[in-house]
Amino acid sequence: MTQSDIKFLTFNDGVAFVFDTDENDTIIANTARKYRFGNEKVGVTRYYGAKQNDIELSKVIHIHYDEKIQPDMALVIDCTRYKIEQVQHDRCKNPPCTILSLSCRGLYKEKANDF
Repeated sequence: MTQSDIKFLTFNDGVAFVFDTDENDTIIANTARKYRFGNEKVGVTRYYGAKQNDIELSKVIHIHYDEKIQPDMALVIDCTRYKIEQVQHDRCKNPPCTILSLSCRGLYKEKANDF
């Protein structure tokens, strides 16, 4: 792989908070992990692939590589809660990252500053 093959990522688009959830998909307090993120393009293939499975993708982001992130977790950006629909770990990007496909679940009553 040459230097020109590597995609350099930035994490300057905002801050996301990832929470553990219980069996009822309720956010578990005090489990927030903070990540800076970068927005990704929701491509046509990804969008229509999700549509075929009755999933409405709202956003795709990348965060620093973290294998602990699971689809059963909740993610909050600017008081909006998202469901993690898909997790992809990509070690080929620079730096290695985790790509999250998200669907909107509505407002989250807690403020991001409270985490």
